[in-house]
This record gives sequence, C-alpha cells and structure tokens, in this order.
Amino acid sequence: MPAVPTKRLLVYVVLGLVVLVVGVVAVVSMGRGASGAGDQLTILDQDLGSAMSAMVGSLPSTTATTVTRTIFIQVAGAVRRPGVYEMAEGARVFQAVEKAGGFSEDADQQAVSLAAQVADGCRVYVPRRGETPTTAITPMAGTTPAGGGATSHPVSLNSASLAELDALPGIGPSTAQKIIDYRETTGPFTSIDQLSDVPGIGPSKLEELRPLVGL
Repeated sequence: MPAVPTKRLLVYVVLGLVVLVVGVVAVVSMGRGASGAGDQLTILDQDLGSAMSAMVGSLPSTTATTVTRTIFIQVAGAVRRPGVYEMAEGARVFQAVEKAGGFSEDADQQAVSLAAQVADGCRVYVPRRGETPTTAITPMAGTTPAGGGATSHPVSLNSASLAELDALPGIGPSTAQKIIDYRETTGPFTSIDQLSDVPGIGPSKLEELRPLVGL
C-alpha cells in the first residue's frame, strides 16, 4: 500500500478533529439554546480554520523544479536543412535529423545509428548512398568529446573529401565541390584567406570557417 503524503495526512487529522469538536459542542449546547451554540460553532470554525491554514501553509513544498540544459549540435550531410541546432541535453540522433528537416532523398539511412545520444558541440553526419562510411557523430573542431579525450583536428582544405567539406557549417555540396575545384585548378591552399576566392564564400563566412579549417 503506498504511503500517504505527510501534507495530506495532516489535513485528514485536522478535519477529523474539526468533526469531533463540532460534535461535542453540538451535544453540550443542546441544553443552552440554539443561539449560544451557533455563536460557539462560528468562533470554533474560525479558530480551527486559521489553525489548519497556518499548519498546511508551514509545510515545505514537495514540487520539484526541473531545469533542462540545452546543447548545440551541427547536423550535416544528407539532410534537408543542414546547420547548427539547439536541442535538449540527452537528445538522440533521430531527433537531430528531425530538427534538420529529415533525411534527403539520397540519404543512406541504414548507415546512421538513430538511437545514439548526441553531446554538446558534436557533429551528426548523415552519409549519402554510395559514400564511404564515416563516423556518424564526431566532435566539432576545437571541442572536446563527451567523456574527455583529444580535440578533433581542423578540416584540411587540401585533403578533405567532399563529405568532410560539406559537413562544415554553411557549406553545402555545391560550395564543397567549388573548394575542391579551386585546389585542383590553382594548386594547394597556402592560406586560409584564399577561401575568399572560392565563389560563395564571403568575408563573414570566411571568419566562421577560419577556426574550423586548416591546410
């Protein structure tokens, strides 16, 4: 049998006392006249009501306040809206994919562990059909994986694959291909500033990418 909460038990006790006292007063007052008994009952009700309110009000509140921490993750690859999203701590990969608009038509859904848990600062990558399998969840550049460990390395502009470049924030497949075309046409990148020569990468985008990429 489940235990009765303390607050509710006290209310039951007080109500029982009220009934008992009212009954006693009613019996005693039978010989003293209805008017006198009514006045006594009114005073008694007021006193007991005040006492009960004070007793119940002094009990500590049992309502707990739960604060949900939010995290930020990057969703990239074969999703409809790649980008950085705010989610509740403890979220799963399938929830991250939903945030990003769901799988795109060419997504290799079987290559993704949808029930895996994501962590603050991580990148969720959904590969396309035919792509070489990669780690679905990796820490973003400059962050530490959940549980410790070394930080991940910046994405190399000179050796990164299309999928790795596509996973960068704000870089879709088209711009990723332009980066590859640039290095194949003009030679290896010698400075990150050369990204500004790639069509589609302006000054603000360059500054966003600067801490995430290397040569």
